[in-house]
Amino acid sequence: MHGVQACPRSRPEDHGPEKVQTVLKDFSLVCCRRMFPTLRVSFTGVRPEQRYAVLMDIVPVDHKRYRYAYHRSSWLVAGKADPPAPNRLYAHPDSPFSGEQLRKQVVSFEKVKLTNNEMDKNGQIVLNSMHRYQPRIHLVKWREHCGTITDLDQEEHRTYIFPESVFTAVTAYQNQLVSSAWIIIILIFLRKGEKRKRRQK
Repeated sequence: MHGVQACPRSRPEDHGPEKVQTVLKDFSLVCCRRMFPTLRVSFTGVRPEQRYAVLMDIVPVDHKRYRYAYHRSSWLVAGKADPPAPNRLYAHPDSPFSGEQLRKQVVSFEKVKLTNNEMDKNGQIVLNSMHRYQPRIHLVKWREHCGTITDLDQEEHRTYIFPESVFTAVTAYQNQLVSSAWIIIILIFLRKGEKRKRRQK
């Protein structure tokens, strides 16, 4: 899978008085439990002197569960969705930003971590495996001494949705070619380690 070098416009929901544009900058692959592709956005039309918090959440696309059909290399509906996991807001760790900062830099969510453990207490976003999800970006006018933002309905904000960022949550690679490639890489790594041990003896 290659990084997508696309900059489509977002579809904002109607919250807040300002006309702010966000641009989905690109997707880039990361590993571990971190979300990949990484969501990176830029903003225009913000007020330079205003401070903003930038948040993200991930919501279900539909009420279905999916499975990957290897012989078709495609996703198929496998039944009704599992009960949804509790929705969590992820505040970008550099928030709040000044409007001037947002106009000059790309905001990257590479530190977002995902889990399917509903008992998670580490602030990770909880998802159900084999379900489809839509990330959303929220731009919130910062209020001094407001503390952690937990309820967007209490804040002056705008929400931005990029339909092309919809993804299926998985706990393992569903593409056999990708899985095979990783197995080959692991085997090569192990063989190199064995050769080093032999040389040391």
